[in-house]
Amino acid sequence: MIKPLAIVEPRPSRLSTKLRCAIEQRVREGKTIADACADAGISPQGWHKAMKRPAVRDHLEGVQRRFVAEVEANRSLYKVQALQVALDLMLNAKSETVRARMAEFLAGDGKSPMVSVHVDARQGGGYEYRRPGQKVVEIEADPINPERE
Repeated sequence: MIKPLAIVEPRPSRLSTKLRCAIEQRVREGKTIADACADAGISPQGWHKAMKRPAVRDHLEGVQRRFVAEVEANRSLYKVQALQVALDLMLNAKSETVRARMAEFLAGDGKSPMVSVHVDARQGGGYEYRRPGQKVVEIEADPINPERE
């Protein structure tokens, strides 16, 4: 009698407890790879070497998926708690401004009011963004012809 071929599943890859701990800290606490590895007791080089293995990447993706699902599941609970705090502030805050803002917040179904900013560049004022380390050059009006800038 011929026996049917049994489907042999590959042996599950074993991940060290330290690597699992580093992955959890990286995903759930948002730590850098270096900090997660230091806390878990592995080297960053060990982390990167382990990430080359498909089983480790699959485990990392699984931890990420579970974390996102947990956060999404709690989202409605957090929204209800925020609305309760807003209601308490609207009813009990000593500041009239805070009570008014919470009334606007709750009337908007828990959405923050839109903020609009207008800057008229023709007036010579406005905002300027300067990157860290960037030099600032100030341009002064021409003393001979003040109309030109």
